[in-house]
Amino acid sequence: MQSVDEMTKSQRNFVNYYIESDFRNATAAYMRAYPQASEKSARRNASRLLTNADILEHLSETLSEIIRREKIPLEKRILDVWVRRAFYDPAEIIDNKGELLCPLEELSRKGLSICVESVEVINRQGREITKIELADRNVALEHLQKYIAMIKPQAQKIEIISNETRARLAVLYDEEMPGLVNPAHIEKQTEAPDDE
Repeated sequence: MQSVDEMTKSQRNFVNYYIESDFRNATAAYMRAYPQASEKSARRNASRLLTNADILEHLSETLSEIIRREKIPLEKRILDVWVRRAFYDPAEIIDNKGELLCPLEELSRKGLSICVESVEVINRQGREITKIELADRNVALEHLQKYIAMIKPQAQKIEIISNETRARLAVLYDEEMPGLVNPAHIEKQTEAPDDE
């Protein structure tokens, strides 16, 4: 696995831009980090980078550093927002006609204003109509799943057996079954190398 020092500047920038966008737009983060990329290749490569163990490890370390440096429970705040947007009950915000049950200030005190995407006043035939758009719960669930996946250890993508452990296992196997085990046959279980 490559260290942070071995990651390219563009890869580190991609992580930073992705964090800045609150994990919303990997394609835009990729295009900022790699300005020459087309939108099509940015979409494909951003997705690939977000499955790269080194990128995910750097992302996790960067988030941990931000949390430590800011001395605020940033992780908890992010989770709180996404959990609230993913699991809110529309009946607590709007009535059957699609109108707000209470003013936005009151929704804010209840912690529900985060679930209102937009409020638009439309003038139709001299009559004002308020259009309320609520947060998309499915999108919030997707963000929550991505975030949880990023902060969990990527056990399936990290080296499971180190060289030292492999050598010790080879010696042990050779003691048990002389001549049957070649240390070269105890393979590393790692992600395929990244060409980025």
